[in-house]
Amino acid sequence: MKIKKIGACILSVVMIFSILSGCGNSNSSNDKNKKIQLTMWQQWGGGHEEAVLKKVIREYERLHPNITIKEIPVTDNSKILTAISGGNPPDIIDLGSSATIGEWASKGALTNLTPYINKDKDFKKDAFVPASWKPVTYKGNPYGLPFMNFNVGLLYNKKLLASAGLKNPPSTLEELTKYADKLTKVNSKGKITQMGFLPNYPGQTNGQVVGLENYGWIFGGDWFDTEKNKATADRSENVKALNWESEFYKKYGAQNVANFEKSAGAYLTAQDLFESGKLAMVYDGPWALAYIKQNVPSLSKDIGVAPFPAPVSNSSAKGTTFIDTNAQVIPTGSKHVQEAYDFIAWETSNPKIASTFADLINNLPQLKKVPEFKLAKDKRFKVFMDLANSKNAHAWVQSSVSGEYTNKLAQTENDVLMGKAEAKSALEQLNSSINSSLGK
Repeated sequence: MKIKKIGACILSVVMIFSILSGCGNSNSSNDKNKKIQLTMWQQWGGGHEEAVLKKVIREYERLHPNITIKEIPVTDNSKILTAISGGNPPDIIDLGSSATIGEWASKGALTNLTPYINKDKDFKKDAFVPASWKPVTYKGNPYGLPFMNFNVGLLYNKKLLASAGLKNPPSTLEELTKYADKLTKVNSKGKITQMGFLPNYPGQTNGQVVGLENYGWIFGGDWFDTEKNKATADRSENVKALNWESEFYKKYGAQNVANFEKSAGAYLTAQDLFESGKLAMVYDGPWALAYIKQNVPSLSKDIGVAPFPAPVSNSSAKGTTFIDTNAQVIPTGSKHVQEAYDFIAWETSNPKIASTFADLINNLPQLKKVPEFKLAKDKRFKVFMDLANSKNAHAWVQSSVSGEYTNKLAQTENDVLMGKAEAKSALEQLNSSINSSLGK
């Protein structure tokens, strides 16, 4: 579930060092006279994110003159696994999401950080947004440290809603369905020209979370029993969620809806469904606000953000969101585990670094308290921050088959929406398949 991010601004070297000045030393047990070089593979790629990461590294090196960190963009997970299995991994990996943590940890490819956290008197787990720990935890232990979280909420086009006589965002799922119907337009030839809501957009095909994950939680379901280490895809609440999604496709015709989606340009461009004004509401993240401001500046002021609604029968689930993070992990085989831990503990627990990255990439600080930053003044961005701190922030459970489960869930969702399968039997089949992979 790698989330696309945007470099919202270019920060000068002077500004970065002024932001990072005053950062404290980590609780390192190293011989400060011994020269050590750490290798860090990061999945931000190049651009503004890498530039800021380099400044962060340089500041750490200034505070720890015996440490140098060689940072390299490596986004290919197969290359990372090959390096680990070959006994020549980097010391640190800055992941673009937590998607691989369960599988890698189950194979012994990642370092369990519990012993390092427990002996680090300066590291405060409770300083982090509580839900931040969910995506990096496998069988009760953290195999990474959270860094820059991301989640989703309801983005809506105020102008389109107003044109349909709708003043406020929907407050219940039933109301959202009515809004969607009112905002959908079909021409005389039966072609959809505008939709109020498309439940699986942007979805996994656009590098985002599988919509059904969230909808299952919204209806009161769940996807995994951690105590029994079993999938629970066939829960009745999950079936209700998938049936609710499929009604959008049945009403207007599955192929018609698919054709409508294909009629737009690439996700996060001015021609995508939401930015082009063809879609009135979307379940998406804070990065979308930055892309809209860049791609279609005139549209930005007309975009509102609200907690995603829940069914009347499960109203307490309003504001449900998945949460994920750019996990900082130490692969098995690192030659300098303690030194690697010292760096990621300093990086992830530093409020000033969190504020800097939040402004840059439109992701959320992983820490509860950070210095004021520009984006936090935007009421729309604050909605996402509040959602991340709520009891309805969920994470996909890390297991030995997390990736397989996500991919098969996406395929199951698509099969049902396109009329190739029925929700109950499809989820039962999915459940059986995943539990078989778990040896159940």
